[in-house]
Amino acid sequence: SGSLIRFQDNSAAFSGYTGDIYGSDYTQDTFFNRALSDMVPLKNPVMPVFGIAHGDGQAAFVAYADSGAEYMQVIMKPEENMTYYNWAYPRFVYNTYRKHLIDEGILTETTNNSSSDIPLRLDFIMSDSKKGIVGTEEVVVTNTEDVNQMLSAIMEDGITNVNSGLYGWQKGGETLAKPGADKYSSDIGKEKDFNNLFTAFAGKGIDISYARDYTIINDLMIKNNGNAARHISSWYLELDKQRILPENSPVSIFRYATTQRSAEWFLDQFKRVSSYSESMTVGGLSEILLSTYDSDGLKTSVTEAITMYQETLEKATEEVKLNLENPNMYLWKYTDRYLQAPVGTSQYVFETDAVPFLQMVLHGTMEIYGPYSNFSFYTQADILRMIDYNLSPSFILSKEPSYLLASTVSADLYSTEFSQYEELIGDVYSQVNEVLGEVIGYTWTGRTVLHNGVIKNTYTNGDSVKEIIINYTDETVTYGQTKVAPLSASVIL
Repeated sequence: SGSLIRFQDNSAAFSGYTGDIYGSDYTQDTFFNRALSDMVPLKNPVMPVFGIAHGDGQAAFVAYADSGAEYMQVIMKPEENMTYYNWAYPRFVYNTYRKHLIDEGILTETTNNSSSDIPLRLDFIMSDSKKGIVGTEEVVVTNTEDVNQMLSAIMEDGITNVNSGLYGWQKGGETLAKPGADKYSSDIGKEKDFNNLFTAFAGKGIDISYARDYTIINDLMIKNNGNAARHISSWYLELDKQRILPENSPVSIFRYATTQRSAEWFLDQFKRVSSYSESMTVGGLSEILLSTYDSDGLKTSVTEAITMYQETLEKATEEVKLNLENPNMYLWKYTDRYLQAPVGTSQYVFETDAVPFLQMVLHGTMEIYGPYSNFSFYTQADILRMIDYNLSPSFILSKEPSYLLASTVSADLYSTEFSQYEELIGDVYSQVNEVLGEVIGYTWTGRTVLHNGVIKNTYTNGDSVKEIIINYTDETVTYGQTKVAPLSASVIL
């Protein structure tokens, strides 16, 4: 989301920080295969911007790239006992960069604030596949009628500003279904069942969409030839998830689709569902940027890949809303809902403060959702973080117990059963909505650390000013005439 590195005298030497804008181009890595481990993954910058300030509100600069960002790195080396200088990436005035992006047409301020409540994101995992006695078999944990019942229950609980994405909706489940296919499973629902579900809830103001990763593929899903991206060495790129998957999962080696195939699969789905779906939920191509090689060398550069993705989403954005998972900046123009927004730093030791720079830049231009609250983002401090970062809550759910997915690639969705979370959904949503609902239609104009663990966010709308005090501490704090209880937030009118 953003981080600060304070000036300080260090007695130890630190490894420097290098951030690849929009992530690494894996086709140009030293090796063609990548292995995921259980180590905390580093976060990549999604904006080509950095800056340095002498102090809070003091002399500063901000620097950003308007072109060539896909080849850019942000590098920071902290001061230590051998080098008496700090190199880049600290605090900057967010309005500067946000205004620039709006002026350039990358972001557009939204004016539709018809709802008095913040939105809630409820995704559903419907199926995945596991090893069978012969071949593989489908594991269904949610069908179309289940989605109907769960959304109806949430509405009966008084939450009506809801949108949803359906994962694993195709025959073969989340892992083995071809990205561009339209094959349905009778155990999940036929196309007419999805059509009826989408249409019925659209009439109630709830948007349901198909969700699909259009970039990560595997050998059981689709053949490599003509579909999988090649490393510069001409080998197919590999992503080895073996260390983080159950031993009996049907597949552990994944590949990356070429930019062309990702774009084609997205358009195939868009053409099929746009007549009855109000939005599409997109993963993979939203955050993974690759060049493409063949036997003759470079076929598509990352610059050309950006253009291809932009032109692809441009074709859809006038007909459907686009819900993009952690999208890079070059796709923000087409993003209606930013899903799975980061809420922390890259976790380098010398990063001293996590700040919502990303959220402040994007505020008022799109809906922004936090990580799933049913996966270690539901404590009271996490709820306060949503308020502090102006994030709407999100959950991923299933009708049946999640242990049924234990032998599938979706085993990481270890706690999704709706009956266990219905009460928590209401609790998290009500706390966040009670505060952020007060500043819908307002512009986020400032964030100040009053003292350790106490934040003041300022929102303005014309002459009207509202302040939100977030108290992360275990003690009551006083701001003006208002007392803010421990681990709570209050709106100051």
